[in-house]
Amino acid sequence: MAMTWADSAGEHDIPQDEALYAMLYAHALYDDFEDPRPGHDTSPRLYIGPSRFGTLEVMVNITPPGDVRVFHVMRLRETTRTTVGYEEKL
Repeated sequence: MAMTWADSAGEHDIPQDEALYAMLYAHALYDDFEDPRPGHDTSPRLYIGPSRFGTLEVMVNITPPGDVRVFHVMRLRETTRTTVGYEEKL
């Protein structure tokens, strides 16, 4: 099993350890979040989880048997929240 990080995962200046924390302690997980990305046979998985930067959305591609490529990390957008119907529990 290998975890790799695309350059795009760092575009919003969220440290990798914060993204990992959000994934490990995710409030919600959505398989098949959107159509497969070019060059991938599987749909991305979306994690919504906590961090010191607020609630994050983290998107990954998983290639069996266990390669994980993180390609998107940023604060949770309202559009993502609405798309998946996520409601934060206070």
